[in-house]
Amino acid sequence: VDGALCPSRGWQGLIAYGCHSLVLVVDANSAQTLQVLERHKASVVKVRCSCVGYLYFPLKVLDLELQSLTLGKIIVWDVATGTARCEIQEHSKPIQDMQWLWNQDASRDLLLAVHPPNYIVLWNADTGTKLWKKSYAENILSFSFDPFDPSHLALLTSEGIVFISDFSPSKAPASSGKKVYISSPHSSPSHNKLAAATGAKKALDKVKILISNEKPSAESVTLNDCLQLSYLPSKRNYMLLLYPREILILDLEVNQTVGVIAIERTGVPFIQVIPCFQRDGLFCLHENGCITLRVRRSNCSITATPNEEPDPEPVQELVYDLRSQCDAIRVTKTVRPFSMVCCPVNENAAALIVSDGRVMIWELKSSISGRNVRNSSSSASPLYSPVSFCGIPVGAFQNKLPDLSLDSMIAGQGASAGEELRNSFLQEVHLKFLLTGLLSGLPLPPFAIRMCPPLTTKNIKQYEPILAVGECPDSNILADMLPVFPPDHRGIEWISLSGFISFATSTPNNLGLVRNELQLVDLPTG
Repeated sequence: VDGALCPSRGWQGLIAYGCHSLVLVVDANSAQTLQVLERHKASVVKVRCSCVGYLYFPLKVLDLELQSLTLGKIIVWDVATGTARCEIQEHSKPIQDMQWLWNQDASRDLLLAVHPPNYIVLWNADTGTKLWKKSYAENILSFSFDPFDPSHLALLTSEGIVFISDFSPSKAPASSGKKVYISSPHSSPSHNKLAAATGAKKALDKVKILISNEKPSAESVTLNDCLQLSYLPSKRNYMLLLYPREILILDLEVNQTVGVIAIERTGVPFIQVIPCFQRDGLFCLHENGCITLRVRRSNCSITATPNEEPDPEPVQELVYDLRSQCDAIRVTKTVRPFSMVCCPVNENAAALIVSDGRVMIWELKSSISGRNVRNSSSSASPLYSPVSFCGIPVGAFQNKLPDLSLDSMIAGQGASAGEELRNSFLQEVHLKFLLTGLLSGLPLPPFAIRMCPPLTTKNIKQYEPILAVGECPDSNILADMLPVFPPDHRGIEWISLSGFISFATSTPNNLGLVRNELQLVDLPTG
């Protein structure tokens, strides 16, 4: 139902996600399941992983704290041992949102949760103690911390946004916060994507003031279809609002939209967005399972046309160009994307969790175009390969830096002009997604399952334990995902360690006749 990525000592990533009443922990490097946590009595709706790992000696066991909730009960898990450390429950209603407090040094076990309809509660997840509780006037949907100031918290409510400026782990906020209202983005001219608005004055028409202290009319309030609220970790005092067909970038200092990422009418709507902190980029998940990466275009100030007077204060418009996208999945009534997680350390990998149990790990790779960027004719501003990483320059025999993280793959947006003056030849870099891991789930019943022949003294050298699972709906064999079998196959029988027989019967026709098929498959060649 939901997924979260938990970093392990800064380099080894584990993917934790809820599946029915279970919590699965997967190793992102090998795409193998490490733990299955069983204690919940209902479906798991939220999973959050602690950002801090502790190494206990002499056992050398990495303690990863994972938190999941179902029907209002929060269970804190020790992933290394697979045991529940603590259970917390305020009431029986599902919790809207929760987050570990990573930006403070008081305790590593502090957890902030949104209990419906309008409460935020700070828990000590180690002891299950409620530290404080605060109620608000509106129903709280989600919240987001300001990464530049841990005392600032934004609550997304059913009517607007509540900004809290006195958040502290030691006591509940004294004030009720500053409440602002959000008007409909569809009423903004920017939603229509006017191509003729190129001058400074016309650009001002594209910027719609969406934040106000006065409650707008009922037809212009549209926070019900707002999917997500999040601060931008790469830019101070900036926030994004995610809608199904557009992403709004808000400048909180001027209370205006300074960027709109809109989808065309034939485009696929958004589901989720994860902002990056190393570079001003956005990982976006769409309804067809496609993950896209959008990076902010450098030098996006809007200037006036020759027929207009220049504006002394030009509008700074943030434009995010589509830089890479992965392949979409086949969406059916029972197969759809659930959630996306991004590596919080390197920001160069994302995992897609699908409703059929699949976990697809996409890794971002960079390649050099091999031409001078001054001769580039691309409509979007080019991305540059960094000339140094952590003070270490590119080697004499290297074309570019290794793909260690997002900031080692593309240079900063603001340093491109200066680097071009210092370097006679700058490399332009292109990004692409590669599928580096796939964890396949079990098919929907009924399905056929057979284990390969047993281990004997004769086959001990070439023996490999293989389990063949045949899906009846899609007719795949999960041993190697071989989509070569007819529908409604009835069973599988192994004839050797390297081959098996699949037998099937088709659906009867009008005369009651069926088609029987028998297939002999060689496993090494498929």
